[in-house]
This record gives sequence, C-alpha cells and structure tokens, in this order.
Amino acid sequence: MPRTPRTFCDSKVYHVILKGIDNQDIFYDDQDRYVFLDNIVESRKKYTYKLLAYCLMNNHVHMVIQVEDFLLSKAIQSLTIRYVYYFNKKYEREGHFVRDRFKSKMIEGKAYFLEVCRYVHRNPEKANINKTENYKWSSYNDYISGKGITSTDLLLHYFNNNITDFIKYTLKAENLDDISNMADFEIINKLTDDQLANIIKNKFKLDSIEDVPIFLKNTTKENVERIVKEVNKIIGTNPRQISRVLRINKKRVYKILGWQKEPVPMYPKVTKREGNHCYHFFLFFMSNYWLFGKFIILY
Repeated sequence: MPRTPRTFCDSKVYHVILKGIDNQDIFYDDQDRYVFLDNIVESRKKYTYKLLAYCLMNNHVHMVIQVEDFLLSKAIQSLTIRYVYYFNKKYEREGHFVRDRFKSKMIEGKAYFLEVCRYVHRNPEKANINKTENYKWSSYNDYISGKGITSTDLLLHYFNNNITDFIKYTLKAENLDDISNMADFEIINKLTDDQLANIIKNKFKLDSIEDVPIFLKNTTKENVERIVKEVNKIIGTNPRQISRVLRINKKRVYKILGWQKEPVPMYPKVTKREGNHCYHFFLFFMSNYWLFGKFIILY
C-alpha cells in the first residue's frame, strides 16, 4: 500500500515522535543521548528549524519543532541518518533500528501547543521513570536554566516570560482528553477492538470473544483494577480502547491507571435562576430572528 502523504499546517509547528523498531531501545547510555542532541544541532544548521521542546526516552524521542513544510521530512531524516550511523558504528551492528516513517502531528492553536509541550516534558513522569523537574534529558531544564539547544521564546511568550507560571503550568495535571489524544498518537501499531478482545480472551482464558465485555461484571473492585492494569501493558492499546472493549467507564479506567481527573469546565453551567434575563432574551431573539425580520419588513 502507498504511504499516506503527510499533512501540513499554517503554524508550521509539529509534534514528532521517533521510535525504535519493535520498541527496542535507541539509547543505551548517556553518551548516546549527548550524541543525539549534538546531531539535532547539526541538522538544525542545515534545515533551519526551531526545537521548541523535546524529551529523550529509552526507546523513543519526542520533539516539538517549527519548520517549513518542505523541510520537515528532510530535517528528521537527516537527524536519524546521522544518529543511526553513529549507533551502528559504536555497537558494531547493521541496518535500521529507528522507524523510517516517523510520526508527525500538526499543532495549531495556543491551547493545544501548550498541552503538547507539557505532555512532552511530563513524559518521564507518566512512564514512572522520574519526576518532570528531575529528569535530565528533556527541554524542561533548558527552560529553567535559560541554556541549552531549545528555542524557548515562543512557549515562554504565552507565560509573559514568567518562569514561575511556566513551572506551575508544566507540573500540574494535563487536560485529560488531550493526554488521551496524544497517547493514542504515540501508539504506532494500534490494535483494533476485535484484536484486543481476542488477546484478552486468550490471556484470561475466556471461552469466546463475546465473554470479554461481561467477564468483569461480577468480580471484585480489586480484581477489576488488577485486570485493567494488566490489559494496559498490552502493546498497541490505550485507555479509551480499554474502556470500550471491557465496557468500563472511561473515567474509572483513567483513575485505575493513575491518570488525573478531568478538569473543571472553563464555563460553569448557568441555572435559570442565576441566568441573565438579557442573555435569555438574546437567545430567544436569535432562535426566532426570521419572525422578527418579517415583522420589521411589514411595519
């Protein structure tokens, strides 16, 4: 099948993920990580992109970059080619170990840009590796120290260059729906619901795939939590899909997995008693504007 062409956005800002083939590690020690960061600097000289955020994990890399559309693929390919050459030479191996087809997602709008950067910086904490502020291999430290390879101007602009506000925002809980969207994006080999259900059937020795949605119905709370955590370890799934396949409330799945609760809505609901009469008249007028228009024309 031909590859789906990449889509581009007006902001020219993208969330890029590089992953090892079969989820194998792409960094074995700190020297590997330093070399990768040096390679970013070298590729950036040639393709003139801005690195707005990054995080180096053991088997994958997050990058938020601002780059001209026609240079996106060239910039990332240049980076990976440089690093693969170094890695193969150091460890006396051959062939690819980073996926040729890197993942890229458009970032448009302030709110989503802020969420993506926070998600990238908090990735080690999500993986239970280290606290965000203590992790050495992310751009969070560049923002705090004012040094490093990251272009910090754009993100800090949204905090009026107030580093305290940046820290508060980064270290607090993310928006639940945006986390889920970005986590889904991270999963390259996604399972279908039927594939996941079949794996669950075999894993827990159920008679048929039809038993999957109901086998947790009459079990204990502790057992439900244990099973959800076990299913979450299956590569290719995500909390939303687990919720669908096991027929468990999405919020409950997030809570079991230690994800934060949904944020308070930005605009509280307005009751009839609290509502503004002018506001209600405006709604009535807009819903019946054609009637008022006809009345004005007649008179």
